[in-house]
Amino acid sequence: MLSDNLLINILLFLILSISQIFFIYFYSKIAFKINLIDFPTNRKLHKGEIPLVGGISIYSSLLLFFLFFDTNFFHKIIFLSSLIIFFVSLYDDIFDIGITERIFFQTIACLIVVGFGIKIYDLGEYFNFTISLGGFGIVLSCLTIIAYTNAINFSDGLDGLASGYVLNCLFSIIIFSIFYNNFYNLNILIFLSILIGIFLLSNFGIFLPKTFLGDNGSASLGFLISCYLIYYTIPDNRYFHPVLALWAAPFPTFDFLTVFIRRLLKKINPFKPDRRHLHYLLINSKIKNKYITIILVGSSMISSLLGLIILEFFGPINSLVFFFFCLVFYFLISVYVSRVK
Repeated sequence: MLSDNLLINILLFLILSISQIFFIYFYSKIAFKINLIDFPTNRKLHKGEIPLVGGISIYSSLLLFFLFFDTNFFHKIIFLSSLIIFFVSLYDDIFDIGITERIFFQTIACLIVVGFGIKIYDLGEYFNFTISLGGFGIVLSCLTIIAYTNAINFSDGLDGLASGYVLNCLFSIIIFSIFYNNFYNLNILIFLSILIGIFLLSNFGIFLPKTFLGDNGSASLGFLISCYLIYYTIPDNRYFHPVLALWAAPFPTFDFLTVFIRRLLKKINPFKPDRRHLHYLLINSKIKNKYITIILVGSSMISSLLGLIILEFFGPINSLVFFFFCLVFYFLISVYVSRVK
């Protein structure tokens, strides 16, 4: 850290966290001048014009953290690579670009991260045998990061949902690591969790101006946490079994795969926005929005703990099987809710 004085470090940590409040007010003022605004549409049912500055306020405080604190080299690489996603998504929020361009830059960012060794080397040990991936690990890493980046972005359609899933992932990494007695190198995750918590106050309009994450926030945070999941399961830096990476925030994955498959079955562009996501389907069923967020994020967090418990008591293969069972169950629930009038 910046200083050997623990008290000074803690105070600086808190000041940098609180700096996000300033950034929320500041960016909310200029958002209307640069068209960084979300307008209500048939798909977006919020009231009024809302600044898309949640992501930029989080990233501004995160940049200060990396400037003032000594951080792990790989964390710096992940952050710098995520800036590609952030700026492209920020441009998309203002001017609107196509999915092809977004995927192109997401791939570039993935290749940079993978080039520095942050990739999936194996799937962990099962029955005393480690499933190594060799060169395929590069492909799987890129597909995983891109898929999770877009999964978080796709879930950003309800107050607190995308940020709740990100918080779910951060909490899971921290809890999984501590459970297996790995207490170090978690500062960035704790700091980011605090920033997400402050943003949630703004997202719900509590004490702070109401803001949305925007694509600049949801996509870049999705990229960040997917890279962190890979980093904390690298063989030389393994904090927990790789199967737990699936359980860190399972609902974004379930929803992404469910919607993707349903769109393919209907011969629709799988990346074209629509209202087939479970949170939209639940809105149509007249459940209040705040309850939907609580139900989905809460269920995702409970699932994360169940994944850990099953791994610990029944082994990784059972935890993996249970994950796919939950995926099928989520798919069936989505289909059922979509057909209920």
